[in-house]
Amino acid sequence: MEKVELPVHEHPLFVFDRVCMDTCKGCGVYGYFYAGYICNELGCNTLFHKECVESVPEIKHPSHRKHPLKLNLKCGRFCCSLCAGVLKVGYHCSICNFYVHLVCARRSPSSTSSSSSLLPTTIDNSKVHQHPLLLSKNVKTFLLEGERNCKVCNTNININEEQQLIYECRLCNLFFHWECVGLIPDVYHTSHPKHPLKLFKYGAPGYAHEDCLLCGKKFEKRSYNCDQVYHCDVCNVTICKEYCMANPPPVSIVSPTTHEHNLHLVPRLVNFTCNACLQCNFMIHRDCIDLPRLININRHNHRISYTRHFGHGNWTCGVCRKKVDGFYGAYSCSKCPRYAVHARCATKNDVWDKVELEETLEEEELAPFEVVDENHIKHFSHGHNLRLNNDGKTTQESKLCDACVSQINDDSYYGCERCDFILHETCASLPRQIRHVSNNIPFTLQTADTYRKRCSACSQLFTGFKYELRSGYATLDVRCVRLWASNSKPIGNEWRDPYLIYTT
Repeated sequence: MEKVELPVHEHPLFVFDRVCMDTCKGCGVYGYFYAGYICNELGCNTLFHKECVESVPEIKHPSHRKHPLKLNLKCGRFCCSLCAGVLKVGYHCSICNFYVHLVCARRSPSSTSSSSSLLPTTIDNSKVHQHPLLLSKNVKTFLLEGERNCKVCNTNININEEQQLIYECRLCNLFFHWECVGLIPDVYHTSHPKHPLKLFKYGAPGYAHEDCLLCGKKFEKRSYNCDQVYHCDVCNVTICKEYCMANPPPVSIVSPTTHEHNLHLVPRLVNFTCNACLQCNFMIHRDCIDLPRLININRHNHRISYTRHFGHGNWTCGVCRKKVDGFYGAYSCSKCPRYAVHARCATKNDVWDKVELEETLEEEELAPFEVVDENHIKHFSHGHNLRLNNDGKTTQESKLCDACVSQINDDSYYGCERCDFILHETCASLPRQIRHVSNNIPFTLQTADTYRKRCSACSQLFTGFKYELRSGYATLDVRCVRLWASNSKPIGNEWRDPYLIYTT
């Protein structure tokens, strides 16, 4: 990935071509990303739209004609003067204390300093309303109780700022967002160009498919609380207004790391096997384009790498425990020959830490102890050498291991000849750092405290050694970690195949 230094973020950002569903750190909008900028720092998980990162430093906006607005990279807890949403990055007028989201700034007819950017005082659009609509600069005079819903989008009109621009019909006492009056209910979409789509404000009709053609989002039955959708009666196709209508996927994608030819959008229901191995005549899911090549996941302690073709053999996915077909792309571990993970399972949000390691050197694994001689070790948790006892005899029947606080019994153990410190042989070999399903950030082994801790996995109080996040946000009992490592099971729902695919 290409590395760039940009002022919108404290870490370096990388250009990426992946398709994913996430929230932009700049504008705060949740939806599909079709390329953009990503932060590759562990634990940051920050994404930006390309347009948000490349925002110009100063604009003139029709909702605030008096002064130019300057890009403010750290708006803090201020609210957007147009949508009332909390700002993270946006434009600001220091004279009037006027703020606007990046996304609200882009919705304007023009974000440049031109006389054509001024909104018309009257609009006559019969498809929106039967009467002429007037531009209001002082809507507080006409709105009852300080708020009213827009007639087109059915969302709240906020009037906390005097600069708020609203179109109104005084005959019907109706109000419209300025960005909604140009909305034509019957529109065409790049993913369905054959027929116009009609806006349904209260969900899709009863006979329609239950989910969006593009993102697969499930629609509820028609009611006043349902999401607004666009629907084609001819093809029985429905597209959600929130994500896909305003943010259509590209008709074609160039991804050299995935395929040598252009990939073209096929927005329809097709039964197929996603195969990123074939060089031609292949179809690929949207989420499988430009998969990361080298990553860490919280189900395995080693790096795993993407392999397009395993060949013959029997593999079981380390996440979902289902069969991995060796003739399709998947992830494998160079240190564990039998370990494999489906591509989709490995890149799920609750599995992958969102850091790509293709050009990053692997950190040297810290050993829990140094070997002194055949029978003695120097463990990181203790100041004296420990001697191995594997004859099945203990000096005290009730002696407890200092790591897991369990009885030694007949197990092999390491004991200190100068004090009472003792460890099971297995506990002495616990790795200094592990990855666990409870968090995407690795845990580090820590020695015992004088007070009890609560395990984040089992919620029980415990003493002894613990695995802890760097920030101390989560703590794991070593007994839970050992149990999970020996008998881990898949967690969460199965991955649902999306409808949207690309093909040559």
